[in-house]
Amino acid sequence: MATTLQALRRCGPVELFTAVSATRRDFAPPPPDLALDRVERIAIDDRPPGAGDLARFVARPSDPFEMALRARPTVRAALARFASGHYDLVWYFQAHAWVLSGPPRLAPSVVDLVDAENAKIEAEASVARRERQTGLRRLAKRAWTVEDVRRWGRLHRRIGAATSAVVVCSELDARRAGIAGIRVIGNDYPVPHPPVGRLEVSSPPVVVFQGTLRYSPNADAVRYLVDDIGPRLRALVPDVQVRLVGVASKALAELADPPAVTLTGRVPDMTAELARADLVVIPLRYASGTRIKILEAFAHRIPVVSTSVGAEGLAVRPGRHLLVADDPEAFARACAELLRDAALRRSLVDEAHALYLERYQSSRVEEEVMALARELTGR
Repeated sequence: MATTLQALRRCGPVELFTAVSATRRDFAPPPPDLALDRVERIAIDDRPPGAGDLARFVARPSDPFEMALRARPTVRAALARFASGHYDLVWYFQAHAWVLSGPPRLAPSVVDLVDAENAKIEAEASVARRERQTGLRRLAKRAWTVEDVRRWGRLHRRIGAATSAVVVCSELDARRAGIAGIRVIGNDYPVPHPPVGRLEVSSPPVVVFQGTLRYSPNADAVRYLVDDIGPRLRALVPDVQVRLVGVASKALAELADPPAVTLTGRVPDMTAELARADLVVIPLRYASGTRIKILEAFAHRIPVVSTSVGAEGLAVRPGRHLLVADDPEAFARACAELLRDAALRRSLVDEAHALYLERYQSSRVEEEVMALARELTGR
């Protein structure tokens, strides 16, 4: 979002209107150097729909189940008060913003989907079916998933028909979204000065997974890392330490076992955590979009081990830019290899850093956002 705002600011004055859950505390105001002209943030009730909302969902067959019905009147009234004068372009960050806001007919509009939610929901349900759910519960969950995926597909088509452009971050998500003429603008990471990665492995070695750990794909990845990959990795590297960096739910607190496993919670600056990391791991089993945490590691010259799902959507080649493994034993072996083989570490980070500079640094993505904005506004 910061990169998009920076790009739009280079095109002209920018106003930012945001709706944030009343329960969230893990956000910050826009950086002052963006010099935005107006900023407003409102708090909304985004609790999951309750029994009283089910009838309204039946009456709205294009609405995914997770949409915050209660928040719509609040958001629309606040946005009507906020919006004034002439606008050349409206840029929506995520489909939720488009649904919550009406959408208002202020100007040509772009919706940045961020994720292909339909694909992510299907993949999450597949993991649950393989591991946890049986019998009637499994059948009910499957029926719910099928309907929710259909609803996301309908919503994507509504957005595609009603807006000037729809943006996703990879060609893979462009195919998944099912919208004709969709635009691809990749994710990015700002160039660090200097990168904090190093070839030498510390003693004890430190493995890092970073992200918002309350986000379902990350929460699942954390449990997979600690419960399934961790014991196998310690059999190969007994003193390895795992650091889980980011805001976590109370349900994940049981995983903490310092120094073997440390949950840091929210940190003021990710750079300090990256500086101590010998390896960044991405053990995701379902997701969509592309992983900024991989771009972050590439930018800082830190080796990466990922699942295939974790690395999808990026122009990476396993064995050249990172190592990829899709079962706990192979993932643990890949981590151990990168903690022991200095030549392999050097080769991967050199290639990964070059790819990042070529494709994924923020200045390149800013230019793509600016080009689309100018195309749509004729300016």
